[in-house]
Amino acid sequence: MQTHSETLVRKQFFISPTQVKKLETLSSNLKGRSAAQIVRDAIDAYDPAVEVPQRQEQELLAIAHEKVKEAIARTEDTIKKVDRCLENLSAVKGAK
Repeated sequence: MQTHSETLVRKQFFISPTQVKKLETLSSNLKGRSAAQIVRDAIDAYDPAVEVPQRQEQELLAIAHEKVKEAIARTEDTIKKVDRCLENLSAVKGAK
């Protein structure tokens, strides 16, 4: 049993029942791919150096999203205040 001219080493590890089900689903959906090959592919694809920036990007996007929502809310409040001021000025002008 070899892939890409590499000798494979047997390793045993524990995974959750949910992960087992997901692995079985992936294996059945990806016909011709064994569960072991899917695990090897996942290990090959995993790059911890890339994961941190992606996580940081998601956190920054969440922060930016919150800040934009806050800015919109403050802008709407300001528009309401300006509208009230203009109404008051119109009422004062109309009373003269």
